[in-house]
Amino acid sequence: MTNSFKNELKAVLKVARWEFILKTFTSIVMRGILLVIPILFSFAINYITSKDKDMAVIMIVISIFLVGIYRFFEGYNQVAYYKLYDKIFSYYNDLAISLTKDNSIFSLSRFSLGEYSNIVLNDVSIISSFFSDGVIRIVQLIEFLVIFVYFFSIDIYVFLFTFIVTFVMLVVSLKIGDRIQLYNRDRKIELDKITSSVYDYFGGIREVKSFNIYDKVHPLIENKRKKYLEANTKYNVRFNCINSAILFVFELARLIAVLYIGIRAIEGVKDVGVVLVIYNYYQKIIDNFTIALTLNVEFRNLSVSLQRLNHLREYSSKKQKTLNIDRNKIEGVIEFKNVLYGFRENPILDHLSLKIPKNSITVLAGSNETVETGIYDLLLKLNRQHEGIISIDNIDINEINDEDYFYLVSSVRRDTMFFDISIKDNYLMINSDFNKVLEICKNVGLDEEIMKLKNKYDTIIDENTPLSVSSKKLLVIVRMLLKESKVLLIDNIINVLDEKSEKRLIDLLVEMKKNHTILIVSHSKRIIDRADLVLDISSNYVKEIGK
Repeated sequence: MTNSFKNELKAVLKVARWEFILKTFTSIVMRGILLVIPILFSFAINYITSKDKDMAVIMIVISIFLVGIYRFFEGYNQVAYYKLYDKIFSYYNDLAISLTKDNSIFSLSRFSLGEYSNIVLNDVSIISSFFSDGVIRIVQLIEFLVIFVYFFSIDIYVFLFTFIVTFVMLVVSLKIGDRIQLYNRDRKIELDKITSSVYDYFGGIREVKSFNIYDKVHPLIENKRKKYLEANTKYNVRFNCINSAILFVFELARLIAVLYIGIRAIEGVKDVGVVLVIYNYYQKIIDNFTIALTLNVEFRNLSVSLQRLNHLREYSSKKQKTLNIDRNKIEGVIEFKNVLYGFRENPILDHLSLKIPKNSITVLAGSNETVETGIYDLLLKLNRQHEGIISIDNIDINEINDEDYFYLVSSVRRDTMFFDISIKDNYLMINSDFNKVLEICKNVGLDEEIMKLKNKYDTIIDENTPLSVSSKKLLVIVRMLLKESKVLLIDNIINVLDEKSEKRLIDLLVEMKKNHTILIVSHSKRIIDRADLVLDISSNYVKEIGK
């Protein structure tokens, strides 16, 4: 048992202690009754053969009563299961979401959307199911021991025969389980790929339609689907075939054991009722061994899911040494010192050095969009440089914890998203002062457009929101301005604004630069004319082309 599993077990026992107790109690009562009922029936048969009708009836009546109790606990056991499952799922789902926040944006860029979604939902479900099922699994393994003790008490040969068959089949299943797990790992990898492909298809459906490229895109999805189905089939077919072969061995062993005890009963050495118990208990051995085999596979699935979840843990900022800074003392001087970024053979930034002054508007207006995007990706911690230092006020940005850093830095890019809630609620998530929201919307000329909407600021933002392209871009810009960060990074978005909106926004930015460092990618003559510094940056050269 690995330390990782022990730590997870301690965590879930702490989180769902009472749910575990409830599930354990109902499971013990339920499985205990199933062990008692065959014994009572064997007594009834023995009384019938001895012509003791009254005692036979009593045994049957008690059995019927126990069956009723069993059915009650069987139903309540499901309630207990989902109480436990829901508690554990909530814990791990919250953990995954929390770890997402604790990861740097650079670390999160290592995950595809499909892989991340499967970790947060599918892998969390696998972990929750394992621990929730674990209670009944343990009870069933204890049931194994009870059955072996009973076999030992009635006949040493039945005990030895059953024990040897069980042990051999267990060793075989564990050996084969390693290969099965490889198939399962491949299945998960292919699932991540097809999930990502489907997300990409849905996200790019506009491009698929407008460029009429469905016939080109569909084969890509079809190919990944085919590989996933092949991996899924290989895993399930091999697992079920192996499971069937092992169960066949147990069925054969049951017939041999029943035949042996039957002969002993005919000889008068054993009671006839024992034959019924042997037959019934062997069925429980078969069922429980299926569970044991499943438990082996489930544990391996758990290991894979925990490993994938630990990828989020691995890069969590809580495990990184970061600096806590005094946010109020940051002035906002941005500097790149000898930064190498991109492919080493053909870098995007080749030992680039530049300095962006505080309380200014600096425009990147060169012709190399890749370089400009690289600078933004580095400043937003979407990636990291190979060499050199990127700093704010001479503090390496990669040494600043994300919470402090993204308090200081805010950005707006061409492609962005809003949450599926109202305009007002989206803005209040950034700044709880609605008067401030109204003020900025009025300053950039957006308030008038919003007030024309049927539900005004309570309008849900989606692709069908009846606003102009310029107004939709202003929605994004307003959200950035509401954050009131020291450093504002504005991607090539101002160019799509209409003339009136662009002028009002530029006037506002010029006013704001007194207390902010503003970096803009733009080729707009209006913003260039009002900028303090205009730069044309190649991979390793900074050319100042205007002030």
